[in-house]
Amino acid sequence: MRFAFIADRLYVGPNRWEIGTVKIDANPLFRRVITPWYDSNAACWIVLIFLVAVVLFSVAGIVVARSQPDYHHHTWLPATLLALSVSAVGSVAFRLIKRRYDQQAQNREF
Repeated sequence: MRFAFIADRLYVGPNRWEIGTVKIDANPLFRRVITPWYDSNAACWIVLIFLVAVVLFSVAGIVVARSQPDYHHHTWLPATLLALSVSAVGSVAFRLIKRRYDQQAQNREF
């Protein structure tokens, strides 16, 4: 006898199709959401600190490239690094601000 679960119905047997409903509990237990380690507050702050260091490094690269006439055409590399790191800083900062706002809103409800 073979079984196959399709949606919320149970189909039984190779020759006969007996249809019976299977109870599916949409939310079996009330659980707290587990945040992965790479999305924790500490990991976000560490990433933010490293990204600020990358921003400073890329600004220094732009200053050096603009100060030397031979390297003017190489300014695109630190500028690209600056744009990417600033966008990543914005993303991580937005995540931390949103998380803080959600925590405050959740504390106000109770």
